Amino acid sequence: MAKTFYETMVQDVLPAARAQIAKRMMEHGLSQKQVAERLGVSQPAISQYKRDLRGYKKGIFNDHPDLLDFIDKIAQRVAGGDLDMNGAMGELFDACEKAMKH
Repeated sequence: MAKTFYETMVQDVLPAARAQIAKRMMEHGLSQKQVAERLGVSQPAISQYKRDLRGYKKGIFNDHPDLLDFIDKIAQRVAGGDLDMNGAMGELFDACEKAMKH
């Protein structure tokens, strides 16, 4: 049986997006500890994202490069303190839902 849209989002897309957001935030100069605090996860989780041990299904975005651009923008806003992770995930969920409909 195929996964529903919501199962795919929760199990595959959101973890991959969170990993990409974490990596982008570190590229903006934040430490793993700072990223962990802003994303509401542990520092070891951020280390796992960095080493592609967690949230590694980034290939899920291959058909939607516009979503990767969107993730970059979210990462900048979260890194700058303009957006919290709950808001970021809500925006990402909405963007993915729109992308899947096209």
